[in-house]
Amino acid sequence: MSEHIFDNNRYSVAFAEQRIIGEEWNDVIWDRNHHHIEHHRLYLLTSGKATLHLYDKTVELVPGNIYFIPAFSIVQSEIEGEMNKYYIHFLAHSPIFALYRYFSDRYSVPADEMTEYLFRCVVDNYTLNTQEAYLKVQGAMSILISSFFAEVDADRHNLIKFENVLKHIDENYKRNIPLSELAAIMNISTMYFSNYFKQVFHISPKQYILNKRLSESQRLLLESEMSVKEIAYAVGFENENYFSEFFSKKVGISALKFRNRDLPRTRDSVL
Repeated sequence: MSEHIFDNNRYSVAFAEQRIIGEEWNDVIWDRNHHHIEHHRLYLLTSGKATLHLYDKTVELVPGNIYFIPAFSIVQSEIEGEMNKYYIHFLAHSPIFALYRYFSDRYSVPADEMTEYLFRCVVDNYTLNTQEAYLKVQGAMSILISSFFAEVDADRHNLIKFENVLKHIDENYKRNIPLSELAAIMNISTMYFSNYFKQVFHISPKQYILNKRLSESQRLLLESEMSVKEIAYAVGFENENYFSEFFSKKVGISALKFRNRDLPRTRDSVL
């Protein structure tokens, strides 16, 4: 077991760029060829403003902050006019990132005089196939991300204790996982495990597993030709109707409308 939750972490940057973006960004999360929903995102605006509607809140993007948006959390994006924006889409090989939105509500931190340099470092190096470029990207990403996890240190030891549990869930969430099976990994009682998990992650083990299935279903809806019924069973739901109800409740629209990119142009509230 790692002594620190980030000991073995590395960042795989899929896209990084600085560009001026206009109203085409209103549909950016539905571009299956470029903006993959499973990527975490870092944003830095140098001018303009925009809005992101997430499941749990609305985030206003303005210059002067770094924004970290966890994967699978964007419902809709909006912009009027133009913005000059750095963006980084990335995968992080640590389960802590998938849990971020459950134990933290910090989606932005103040930028400083080094921030734009670090974004530029990633933009300039992420496509270069050299050891120097790789280390520059990993270092810059670690610094950019670090401020968002400042609150995590107090719970670091508790998070480490769940490392093998989270790995087991990641590998088996498509099947029914009894709580007793997860509790046995930590050699504690089922009741104590359930309470302990919720205390640390602010979500029950059952809800965490359901959200894992939901995230995978979103990816499959956008990137595969599988039917809604096939996807429901593929991600671990035993009942298509329950999957449809759960999806609509969490995302705000049906799975079919999500696949067809049939979102309302504005949202009065977010889940």
